[in-house]
Amino acid sequence: MKCPRCHIGDFFEGHPYQFSTLGEVKQSCKNCGLKYSREPGFFQGSYYVSYALGVALLVTLFILKLIFLPSLAYLTTLLSMVIILVFLAPLLFALSKIIWINIFVNYDSRFKK
Repeated sequence: MKCPRCHIGDFFEGHPYQFSTLGEVKQSCKNCGLKYSREPGFFQGSYYVSYALGVALLVTLFILKLIFLPSLAYLTTLLSMVIILVFLAPLLFALSKIIWINIFVNYDSRFKK
């Protein structure tokens, strides 16, 4: 959850589970000066990443259910998946934003102090 260019400065205003600052990205990196919001609406593309992370999580949970708990009822499986997804949603939201900006900004060791 650090700056994609220098890996030193913080990317988010707060922790992913701090609901007062949920998903708020800082304006720029204090270490290298990288402006995080590259254009208006830049992070709307992270919704696709968030969707992919959610689907990957649910598919993984379903496969684990088939391997380790094959006799578990599907309603119980569905409810447990929804509960897990609700608890991990802030983390997936934060991860999707950091993954999205890392697609467009490369690490540069020159900015490491």
